[in-house]
Amino acid sequence: MQIKILNSAKDIINEDLEGKNVVVIDVLRATSVMITAIKNGAKSIFPFENIDDTKQACSLNNNGLLAGERKGLKIDGFDFGNSPLDFVKEKISGKNIFMTTSNGTRAIQNAQGYDNLYIASYLNLSAVANILLKDRKDTVILCAGTDDEFSLDDALCAGMIVNKISKQIKIKADDATLSLQILADLSDNIKDTLKNSKHYSYLKSIGYENDLEYCIQKDICEVIPFYKDGIIKNIK
Repeated sequence: MQIKILNSAKDIINEDLEGKNVVVIDVLRATSVMITAIKNGAKSIFPFENIDDTKQACSLNNNGLLAGERKGLKIDGFDFGNSPLDFVKEKISGKNIFMTTSNGTRAIQNAQGYDNLYIASYLNLSAVANILLKDRKDTVILCAGTDDEFSLDDALCAGMIVNKISKQIKIKADDATLSLQILADLSDNIKDTLKNSKHYSYLKSIGYENDLEYCIQKDICEVIPFYKDGIIKNIK
C-alpha cells in the first residue's frame, strides 16, 4: 500500500488518482465541522468553492442551511460560520448544509478521478485509518493547508493516520510523507506541537480558542463522512 501526503488544496489538481482513495483533512476547521455536523444528525453536506454557488444551491432546497467562512470569519447572511461548536443537534438534525470555506471545501472540489473520498480530522483519525486498512488501496492524503501553503495542523493529522496504518501493514511512502509520520510519532501532545503554528495562532487571535480545544481532540467519534456525486454523508 502506497500513501502520499499532499501539502495543500492546489497540490492535488494534477495528481493521478485512478484506483486510489483520497482523504481530505482541514482540521481547523472545515473537516472538523463536517464530522461534527454528520455526527449530530445533519442529513447531507454540500461543499462548494465559492459563495455565490453555495447560496444558489441552498436557495433551491427547502431544508437547507448556509455555512461558511472567509479568513476564519462567518460570511454575512449565512446561518453558520465555521465553528464546529455551533453545529448542535437542535439546529442541524435532519438538515442539508450548504458549505463553503477558504480551504477545505476547495480541496474536496479539486480532487477528481479517485475511487473513494473520505473526510478526516483528529476527531475521527482512527476510524479513517481503519477503513483505509480495510481497503488496502493506494491512498493520497490531501491536507487542505492555508491559502495554498503547508499548514502544520493538517500535516500532523495526516502523519498520525499514516503512523497508525504503518503499525499494521508495510507501506510505501516518499520522504515527505515519512517525515510527517516521524513527526506524528514524536508528538505526544497536539496542542504543544501546534501552539506556535500560523493558522492555530491566527484562529486563537480572533477568538476561536474553544474551537481549537475541540478540534485537537483525538478519536471522539467513529463518523466517517464520505463524498460522492457532490454530497457528503456518513459512510456507515
